[in-house]
Amino acid sequence: MSKKEILDVWRNMPVYKLIIEELISKPQGLSVRELLAVLKKEHGVELNRNELHSALLKLEMNGLVYVEHIGNELVARLSPDFMKNICRS
Repeated sequence: MSKKEILDVWRNMPVYKLIIEELISKPQGLSVRELLAVLKKEHGVELNRNELHSALLKLEMNGLVYVEHIGNELVARLSPDFMKNICRS
């Protein structure tokens, strides 16, 4: 069973978890454009930029990721304190 087929059955997978999983696998970070493409291709989740920005903001406020401008693009990375913040949750 493919990842997409599994997610079609379990549609309750929080987008926050998917974002964290992708950022763990890409420690250099992902741009918003790349994140949107990966979420659609790998997980079958289509978000618009506003939805993704909202999810990233919540993750950033909880100290799990940080988002910065690099050139004309926003890039999300795991927070340096990611493990510490996960353990206290």
